[in-house]
Amino acid sequence: MGEDVGMYHDLGLRSIVNAVGPATRLGGLPLSATVLAAMSEAVAANVRMDELEEAAGAELARLLGVPAVYVTSGASAALTLAVATCVAGTRPGAIEALPFSAAGRRVIVQHAHRDPYDHAITAVGVTLTEIGYPGSTYPDELARELDDSVAAVLWRPGREGELLSLRTVAELAGSAGVLVVVDAAMDAPPVDRLQQLVSDGADLIAISGGKAFRGPHTAGLLCGNADLVAAVALHHQDMDIRAQTWQPSEITGAQPLRGRHGLGRGMKVGREQIAGMLAAVREFVTEPTRWDAHYASELADCAAKLTQCPTLSVAHGRNDHLNVPVLEIGLPGGPPEADRIVRLLDAGEPRIHVDEGAAWRGVLTINPMGLHPGEGTVVGQRIAEIIMSADHTEGP
Repeated sequence: MGEDVGMYHDLGLRSIVNAVGPATRLGGLPLSATVLAAMSEAVAANVRMDELEEAAGAELARLLGVPAVYVTSGASAALTLAVATCVAGTRPGAIEALPFSAAGRRVIVQHAHRDPYDHAITAVGVTLTEIGYPGSTYPDELARELDDSVAAVLWRPGREGELLSLRTVAELAGSAGVLVVVDAAMDAPPVDRLQQLVSDGADLIAISGGKAFRGPHTAGLLCGNADLVAAVALHHQDMDIRAQTWQPSEITGAQPLRGRHGLGRGMKVGREQIAGMLAAVREFVTEPTRWDAHYASELADCAAKLTQCPTLSVAHGRNDHLNVPVLEIGLPGGPPEADRIVRLLDAGEPRIHVDEGAAWRGVLTINPMGLHPGEGTVVGQRIAEIIMSADHTEGP
C-alpha cells in the first residue's frame, strides 16, 4: 500500500490509490529509489544549465539511439519548443518577437490528429490548418497546403482510419522544405518505437518523461535532428547574461547564447528533473521489462477479487500507447453505473481512482502503473463491495 504521507495529512489531504496510471491530475507515478537518489544528488551543487542540457542530452541520445535529445518540462513544453524552433529557428529577433513573429504561419494537421493538447502548438502564435476528415486523409490534401506559410506538419501516432502515415507525411513535407513534428507523448518507450519515428522521417519528436520511462512527472524529452535540437536552447534557456563574460561551453565548445529570453523561458526545467530523467532512461534501457511482473501480479490480484461479482465482464487488455497491460471491467448498468462507482471509489476509504476514459461505454479500466504492491487486491475488493451492495448507495 502507498504511504499516507505526513505532509499531505497535515494539509488535510487523503492519499489516493492510483489505478489510473501516469495522470497529471494525480501527480504521476511513484519514482524508483535510483531516480530519487539522482534528483537529490543533483540539487546538492550548481552547474551551468546549458552545459548540463548538452551533456545529459548527449548521453540520452546515446542510450535511446536517436540523433539528439533535449530535456524539457514535459511533452507539452517539448511541443511548444519544437514549433517555436520550426517558426523562428536561430534568429534572435524572431525568437524574441514570438508569438507575434508567427503571425500568418501555419501548422498542418490531419483532422483525425486533433487533440485537446493543441494549445501547446497554438501558443507559439501559429494557426492550425486541418486537412482530411475524421476517418480519412488523402496525400493531395496535404500536398496542396504546403506553401511558404507552413512552419511544420504535426503528426500523432495511434489514430485509426485511412490516414497519412508518418513516412508519407515526411516525404511530402520534406519535398516542400517543411519540418515534421511528432507528438508521441504517450508512445515512447518502447525505444524501438521512438527509433522508428526517426527512421520514418520525423524531424522533432515530443515524448513524456513521466509515463512509461517512469521519470519525473515534470520532465519530457524532445528528440530528433541535432541542429534543430541545439536551436531549442535559444528558445528555452535563461538569457539573463552578458555576452562579454559568458564563456563557451566546456562540454561542446558552443559560443555564448545570443538574444533575450524566448517563448520557452517559463517552461524551465530544473537540474533535478534532468538528472532524474537521465537516471530513469538508464534504468529502462538496462531493464525494460523490470515492471512487467509487478503489473501482471497486481492485475491478476484485482481480477481475482472481481470474480465475486458474476454480473461483471472482466477482460485483460492492453494500452497500446503506454505499452502496458490493463484490466477492463464491463458494468451491466452501463455509463450511469460506471459514474456511480467512480464517485463511490473516490469517497471511500482508501480513496481510489480508476481510469474512466471508457466510462461512456460502461467500462472502467485498471492501469497498474501507479499501484504499489498489494493495491490491486484493494482496488478489486472495493469495487466488488460496491457492486454487491444493495443499490450502490452514494449517501446523502
